[in-house]
Amino acid sequence: MASHLLPPFPLASTSDGQLQMLGQVLWNWELCGGCNKQPVCASVGCPWNRAKRLGRFWDYYKEITASYVPELLTESSPALSTHEDLLNILRLLKAQPDTPRSQLTHEHFSRRADEEGKCPPISDQNRAFNLAIRVLLMVNCTVPHQYSGILESGDQCVPWHGSTSISQFIAEAFPKTDHPYLNDVEGSMKSVDIKYALMAKILKQRAELRFEATNNIYNHLKLDRKQGVVQIFHHSAVLKENLRASQHVQTAAKSSDFVKSGNMPRQLALEALDSIHKILFPPDPDSQSLLSSLVLRSSFDEDCLRFESTAYRADDEKDINFHFFGSRLVALHDELESPTPRGWLQKWLERKSGARYVMMATLVGVMIAVILGILGLGVTSFQAWVAYQQWKHPVTQTTPPN
Repeated sequence: MASHLLPPFPLASTSDGQLQMLGQVLWNWELCGGCNKQPVCASVGCPWNRAKRLGRFWDYYKEITASYVPELLTESSPALSTHEDLLNILRLLKAQPDTPRSQLTHEHFSRRADEEGKCPPISDQNRAFNLAIRVLLMVNCTVPHQYSGILESGDQCVPWHGSTSISQFIAEAFPKTDHPYLNDVEGSMKSVDIKYALMAKILKQRAELRFEATNNIYNHLKLDRKQGVVQIFHHSAVLKENLRASQHVQTAAKSSDFVKSGNMPRQLALEALDSIHKILFPPDPDSQSLLSSLVLRSSFDEDCLRFESTAYRADDEKDINFHFFGSRLVALHDELESPTPRGWLQKWLERKSGARYVMMATLVGVMIAVILGILGLGVTSFQAWVAYQQWKHPVTQTTPPN
C-alpha cells in the first residue's frame, strides 16, 4: 500500500481558539463565552482576560508544536495531525496520572487506529507523549535510548520509563531534600544570611555569574560553573496559573491530585516563584533594575516583574521551605563563597577565593612596580642620552661684537 503524503509540520499554525482550549485543558479555565476564539477578553472574571500575561508561554507552545515532525513515510496517520490530538493526550494524562506510560500510550493509539487497524510508529507515539509532557509540566523528557527531538540548546532530558506513571515521573524528576542551613528553625539566622547573599546582583558582582532564561523547570537554578551561567525558569505566569488551578488541593495531597488540577505540585511552583521574587530579585531598586534588563535583553517573561502570588497562597504557604530547589540554592552559595576560576588569570591562581584574591593583589602590585621601574629606567636613559649629547656637542657661547 502506498504511504500517506503527510505535511512535514502539521502543527505549524495555532489559533486563538486552540490556545483557549489549551487553557481549559491545563488549568480548567471556565471562559465567559463572549470571547470565544477572540484574541482578548474584556470580562474581568474570565480567565482569557489574562491571556496577554501568558504571551511567553503561548510563544513557547507555538514553537515546540511547530517543530513536531511525524514519520513522513508511513502507511498510518501520524501521532499528531492536529492540535486536538495533542489536547486529547493532555486530557488523558490529567485523567489517569497513576497509569504507567506504556499502558496509556497503547490504550490511546489503539482507540485511534485507522480503518485497517494500523497505529502510528512507536517512535512517533513516544514523540507525541514527550511533547505533551513539555506542555503539561514544562519538562523535557525522553524515552530511554531514543532520540527526543529538537530541544532547547543544552537542555537535559529526564527519562520517562514505560512502567512509570506521570505521578512517579514527577517524584523522580524532583526529589525532595532537606538542607538545615535553609530550612532548620534553629539555623534561621544563618538561613536568612544565605538567602540574602544569593541576590542576583551579588552573584553577578562577586561570582561573575550570568543569568539565562530556560523553558525547562527541571533546569531552574541549575549552575554551569564552567560557563558561569545560572538558568532561571522565567514563566512566572504559568506558575501562577498552576497555583490558581490547585488552590483547592491541600499541600500534603498526592502528586496525582496536582496533575488533575494544576499540573505540578504547589510546593514546586511556590519554590520557583519565591526563588525569583524573594531570593534572586527581591523588591529593591538594584535587583529590579537587573530583572528589568533581563526582561528587555534576555527574553525573560515580563510577568516576572509582577509580585502578586499572595492571592494564590494558603495561610501556611506565606513562608515556605525549599525542598525541591534547596540543593541548587546551596550550590549557588558555595559558588559565591569559592568562585570557580574561569579566565586564564584566575585559572592560573589558586582555587580558594581568599588566596586567589591575595595573590592577585600581589601580582598586580608586582606588575605596577615593574611598569614604574621600566618608566623610571626610560627617564634615566633619556637624561643620560641628553647629558651625553651635551658633552659630545658642547654649545659654545659667542661674545657679541661691540
